[in-house]
Amino acid sequence: MKRFMIWSSVALLLVAISIIVARADGFGRHRWGGQRWSHHGPLGYVAHELNLSNAQKSRIKSMWEAERPTVASLVQELASEGKEMVSATAQGSFDESKVQAIAVRQGETVAKLLVEKERLKSKIYTTVLTPEQRTKADELQKRWLSRLNHVAARIGAVANDTTGLQGRFRRANSPGLVGE
Repeated sequence: MKRFMIWSSVALLLVAISIIVARADGFGRHRWGGQRWSHHGPLGYVAHELNLSNAQKSRIKSMWEAERPTVASLVQELASEGKEMVSATAQGSFDESKVQAIAVRQGETVAKLLVEKERLKSKIYTTVLTPEQRTKADELQKRWLSRLNHVAARIGAVANDTTGLQGRFRRANSPGLVGE
């Protein structure tokens, strides 16, 4: 059960990131200020890194527009299932069979979203990118996976380091620190 919930959460996070990246096109006029990139959002970053031409950007945009209705309906389905989960667990109530059934449906929806994302990526990779851009895209993908592995390792290290956290807590609350 825990493994299923963890993987469901990871899949949901990946879908949320994909949606944010996809929506970045609409927010691009406001800049992606947090990273101080001079391009528009994460997609702008990728477009810059791959040195996409305007024609390539236009082809990708038309591909996205074709996929948008499918993705939108799946996102609406996921939001509906999320509301159903909130309702099923409202005020601390927990019926494991209900939660499990909703989680399974959410997992299936997330899987459909991931398939759509990979379908679009594959179309772009095979029909839009040049061989040099494909090599660069592969490098970007490896860097992204490396970052995810690093974050996972840090999360795992923090989860396994309860003695270190307890030690910090004990030092912070020790009477000797207050008088010093």
